[in-house]
Amino acid sequence: MSLFIEDDDELKEEKTTLLEDRVDTTKNSSRVNADPHQSPRSAQSIPIAYHQDEMIPVYPDREVNCALPLKYQQEIVEDMLAKDTLLILGRGLGWEVITANLLHALSSPFVQLGKTQKKKSLIFVLNAREEEMIRLKEELNDLNWINNNKEPSEFVSISGDSQSPKRKATYLQGGIISISARVLVVDILTGMIDPNDITGLFVLRAERIRETSNDAFIINLFRDKNSWGFIKAFSDEPESFTGFTPLASRLKVLRLTNAMLWPRFHVTVTQSFNYHKKKDDSRKYVTEINVKLSSKMNRIQAALLTCIQACIGELKRHNPTLATEYWDMENVHDPDFVRIIRYSLESQWHRLTFTSKQLINDLTTLVELLSDLVTVDSVTFYQTIKGIVDANIKQQSGGLNRSMSPWLNLDESQTVISYAKDRAMGHDNNGEYYLEELPKWDQLGLLIDDILHEQAVNSDTSSYGPILIMCSSKKVAKQLRKLLLVMKKIEGDTSSRSRYDFRSYMVKRLQEYLSWKRVNELVKKINSDLNNESEKSHQEVGEGAEITMSKTFSRNGQPISKRRRTRGDSISARVERLYSLGNINGGDGDGGGNEDGDLTKQEEERIKQLVDADANEEGKEEEEEEEEEGVEEEVEREHADTTLDDIQANFQFINSDSQIIIQVYNETYNASFLEELSPSFIIMYQPDLSFIRRIEIYQAISKDNPAKVYFMYYGESVEEQKHLLRIKKEKEAFTRLIKEKATLSKHFETSDDNYKFQIQRNQVVNTRIAGGAQFRTENDEMRVVVDVREFGSSLPNLLYRIGIKVIPCMITIGDYIVSPRICVERKSIPDLISSFKSGRLYNQCEQMFRYYDLPTLLIEFDENKSFSLEPFSEAKFLKAKSSSSSSSSSNATTSSIDPKIRQNLQSQILSLLYSFPKLKIIWSSSPYETAQIFLELKSNQEEPDVGMALDKGVNRSVVTQDGGPPVYNDDPIDFIQNIPGINSMNYYSVIQKVRNIEELVKLSVEDFTSILGNENGRKAFNFINRQYG
Repeated sequence: MSLFIEDDDELKEEKTTLLEDRVDTTKNSSRVNADPHQSPRSAQSIPIAYHQDEMIPVYPDREVNCALPLKYQQEIVEDMLAKDTLLILGRGLGWEVITANLLHALSSPFVQLGKTQKKKSLIFVLNAREEEMIRLKEELNDLNWINNNKEPSEFVSISGDSQSPKRKATYLQGGIISISARVLVVDILTGMIDPNDITGLFVLRAERIRETSNDAFIINLFRDKNSWGFIKAFSDEPESFTGFTPLASRLKVLRLTNAMLWPRFHVTVTQSFNYHKKKDDSRKYVTEINVKLSSKMNRIQAALLTCIQACIGELKRHNPTLATEYWDMENVHDPDFVRIIRYSLESQWHRLTFTSKQLINDLTTLVELLSDLVTVDSVTFYQTIKGIVDANIKQQSGGLNRSMSPWLNLDESQTVISYAKDRAMGHDNNGEYYLEELPKWDQLGLLIDDILHEQAVNSDTSSYGPILIMCSSKKVAKQLRKLLLVMKKIEGDTSSRSRYDFRSYMVKRLQEYLSWKRVNELVKKINSDLNNESEKSHQEVGEGAEITMSKTFSRNGQPISKRRRTRGDSISARVERLYSLGNINGGDGDGGGNEDGDLTKQEEERIKQLVDADANEEGKEEEEEEEEEGVEEEVEREHADTTLDDIQANFQFINSDSQIIIQVYNETYNASFLEELSPSFIIMYQPDLSFIRRIEIYQAISKDNPAKVYFMYYGESVEEQKHLLRIKKEKEAFTRLIKEKATLSKHFETSDDNYKFQIQRNQVVNTRIAGGAQFRTENDEMRVVVDVREFGSSLPNLLYRIGIKVIPCMITIGDYIVSPRICVERKSIPDLISSFKSGRLYNQCEQMFRYYDLPTLLIEFDENKSFSLEPFSEAKFLKAKSSSSSSSSSNATTSSIDPKIRQNLQSQILSLLYSFPKLKIIWSSSPYETAQIFLELKSNQEEPDVGMALDKGVNRSVVTQDGGPPVYNDDPIDFIQNIPGINSMNYYSVIQKVRNIEELVKLSVEDFTSILGNENGRKAFNFINRQYG
């Protein structure tokens, strides 16, 4: 017999023996009671404890047909039906199909528990986005149609705006419900829904679940009171499972013991995709098109990578103790490269020098430029470069700091600027502008031409579908749509091949650049005129410090002088060096560059002639289009009341084989629109790992009529490296998870296990009653009344986990009622700043002092960020004049504060304490620290009364439909209190009579006087209806 599992036969024998002993004990007990001379010691009986058998849910017998065409999908669904588990799937392998089939199989009308209990099936879907819910609904509708379900389970979405009676009715009906975690956790804590009535939870995007999130809070509440319900978790981002033992940590948060790993290299997945190819080796429908970058694009790419490497090296030099192995050029192509570096520095952000922060901003700029190099046209790319240079020069002239971005001091930055200008504005000896086109454009035109030729040659076009072009963003999709409309085929002679020309598109981009340049010059002129006088008044102000850089950023450039009196000359030299960057290979044009290093007047005139010539060529076509549009608009005006039949008569059917559809990658809809469109040709204009997997699934399902796939990418470019790095990252992530799963320890759990924090209460609670403290024991229940709007933070979850009962209520005063005397208003740093700006914090403090003895302001910092308010490193880099740009808006309470001081958050806190000297302030470094502070505060206090907390600050004359306290919108209330005649004493009367501000401004003077009285009513009416000018 096992130490942990008992045999069934032995268990039955033991139960029979226990029952016999119980009968014998009862008989002996009756005999003892009948015999008064028997000793008390012999009258004692052995107590027997009975443990209730574990509830096993029994689903009704019914036939369920699932739509799972591939073998690996069938195995995953079978395994997940058998046990609760976390599924980690490779990107693009169709998690929504698996989830929909599981929901359909588990959504039975009812669930049988034991012999007497029968519950309606109620399944919650957590952490789902709106587009994901639409996709799941479509899949479930298809499954219900396949199974011919006359009464399918309802799939309902509940938002945070829904009313509690409607939510309760929805819970009673059962079915599948998608709900936000904040709403569900409040409903469970208030008792609106019993966790024992929930059949199970579906947790999507499990990689984002943290132990302090509301999703984890719901899982703990559910599993603490419901041992028979199921939990299914899903994730298709294995790279997000990072840290120490990520798999075990995530399983602990999800209260699960099993994990299923299904990467792309899984044997079953490979067999599912390659099964049909074994029969016919010629069915290879993927054609890779390796496009080479132009020589100028190669030079720009190499220069940008060198700048990034220099920035990373300089960042390491400034922060040697904070640098990690991730700060390497191998990870530059990671989409989250800069974000991860920034996140690793958040906790020490206030200690970083201004140079380090500037380097991080430069990394963001350089990575974006690398991406734009292979996606946008040459003119737009040069416009971006010029905008960056102009912004740095503007900052320098404005005196915000005495140095430009460090990467602009490198020689490689000159290479980037020069070649970017040459691609867009360069011209040959004959004066013909290059207007360099992206190499992919020509290949795309030739590819579409070949496809159309293949369709024309093949007589049987019934099996052909549309041509689908996939790209990464809406910007690229818009660009491709315009290119396909204007491209022109140029036939080659015997020695050269045909090619496609997109010069008209480039000329339009050049025209847009000239318009942008003119507007930019006007803005510069206006700014210089406005700042002229202010610069004169601040000439004697102490100059700011320079960015400290190593020789990496100043080699072969203008030396940085250490003498203060010549520092301005050095900066002027750097500006002139950026402005004087000339073209190469004929870039000097007719007389070189002008004063801003961009275009001479002769060059501008030549470009205008080029634009006019192109406009004349297309003038006739545009006039015809305008005439057609004018006729259409006139017809629309004349026939605005046409019938539906007339409208349908104007439509024309287009064959699917004649359609060219441009679509943006979307992981939610990729699989669905492939099946709906059934394209015969798929062109991947840019690589995308998830969509490649979607195509593999589509090809495996559509084995009779697969599509031809064309995969375009720039060889030896950042685009190729990004794609290869993404494949490498996913493979390495799955390898780590597989190794961890192999060494994962067995998990055994009993009903006595507690997932809450193991905090010893005797450290904060004692039985001494000295000093007026209340008598408490370690086993006394602690509770805190929490405002329902606070469930967006992690503090209520942590309070529950340390053993404090959380009672959610819609309270008017404060956020947390710790005791009848202590009221806490919690503010994160962004909330604190916005509250000071609007003046709402002063009103909140006034309300707390009116009803509580110990009003408390809790200032809570993020655990991953610095525990500091003072930006130490930036204060000395800002000129004094920058403080004058503070916002002029203020409230009556802070109107006497100098605008220069108002920017400082510490000064605002001092002003608050000056207005409320008895206000208590708690400084907390994280929500964990706040939970511990709350536990210490409650050690010698009485428990709060829920009814009293609800009554305080509530006007009982204002009644709501559900009977609860009214919920107010603070911003409109703050707005109307600024109107003369409306104040904090009478705005309740306005709220009762007026629904919104629009109705308020339409009131007559009689209405105002009836609501506010004669004097206040006339003031408010005259203020609103005052005529100006």
